[in-house]
Amino acid sequence: MKFRVFLVVFALLSASLTFAISSNDAVNLVANSNHFLYNDETYTPPNVTMETNDKEYWVVPLTAGNTVITYFAVEAESGELSFSRAVNRDLFGVAENLRELQKLKASISSNPGVDWVFTQKYQTIFNEMALELNDEIFQVNTVETTLNSENFPVNLTSLKNELQRMASDASEISGKISNASQTENDFVTKPSEESFTKMNNSYDEVFDSIASLNDASLSYKSNVDKLKNDISLANLDAQTKSQLFSILDLPQGSQALRNYNLDASQINESFDSALFTSSLRRDSLLDELDNRIAKDEVYNVIYGDNAKIIEETDSKFSSLFELQGYILVPDNKSFWDNQSKVRELEQDYSRAIKLESERNFENAKGYALTAIAAALVVYKKGFKEVAPSSGISQDFLFSIAGLLVIILIILYLINNRGKIKDMITEKPEEIDIYE
Repeated sequence: MKFRVFLVVFALLSASLTFAISSNDAVNLVANSNHFLYNDETYTPPNVTMETNDKEYWVVPLTAGNTVITYFAVEAESGELSFSRAVNRDLFGVAENLRELQKLKASISSNPGVDWVFTQKYQTIFNEMALELNDEIFQVNTVETTLNSENFPVNLTSLKNELQRMASDASEISGKISNASQTENDFVTKPSEESFTKMNNSYDEVFDSIASLNDASLSYKSNVDKLKNDISLANLDAQTKSQLFSILDLPQGSQALRNYNLDASQINESFDSALFTSSLRRDSLLDELDNRIAKDEVYNVIYGDNAKIIEETDSKFSSLFELQGYILVPDNKSFWDNQSKVRELEQDYSRAIKLESERNFENAKGYALTAIAAALVVYKKGFKEVAPSSGISQDFLFSIAGLLVIILIILYLINNRGKIKDMITEKPEEIDIYE
């Protein structure tokens, strides 16, 4: 057992060294390098790759609580996310089958009333049952000899043949359980549709064989009961009858066959039901992946680098989010020349953000793209042109000059008011005409 565990661990380590990307790389692509997830969603790093069409994939489950919402299949060689619905359908089916197997085994391990039959324990149980049934043939021979010696002629060849077939079947079941355990290990360590089919077929072989052996055991018991009834009516002493009845009883291990069959039937029904239910979810898982891809696309259109924006703004802006923020800032908004496109940008961007929050990604992307087109038209057209000043007219200059002259005159009069007063008040010199 320890050696098998070692081989599994060694296989996992060897596989991780041969792939271009690791399980953690795949998780990082899904959870950190893109925008597929919402808050409070979790993911489980895969332990092994899954195979389809001769390619290996890391299949990352996205979960909310105990429910798988969808899966992300990342090719182990290229590190690229698979967008092929056909490929994803195959991989999601394998992932779901593996998940259901693990859930079933976990539930059985916590249920003391049911045993998982594909173990070394049950391989040994049926091998020992085969030995006991072969020993029982000798016991039937003893019964046959005793009855004949007591003048009760019988031929128990048919009973001995039944025991021989049952012993052979029990031995085959032991081998089939070993094979089923191996195919289960193959599927768990290297999941694929092919390895799952082999495992499931091997399970069915064990279930059918145990059911068939149980039916044979019931038939044998019925025939033994008829023989016991005949013996009870025979002219034999009570002690001999009691000894013969005891010899004819099936071995203890074979008597537990009914319980083994009940366990096998319960496992079979539970597994088939789980697989059927998960198959009904396949399309919803694929649709949700498409939805997450659309979510990431819308985010990139709004917030991611856009080559056209970078080119047409000479690398001043790189995203719609940045460019619309510059255009619609209050200090700029009313000064753009193409105001109709400004309004279109404002409306379409607002609709894109609203629809994104409502998870209507298809329409959100459409409005975001029209918003980009409007933003580039506005930016390329530029701001409104301000009409140049016509200059100072000659009339205005003459008016200013006249005003200045008046001011100078006033200043002169103020500064020379004394002299002017004397000139006004001074009397003219009288001339004596008689001199």
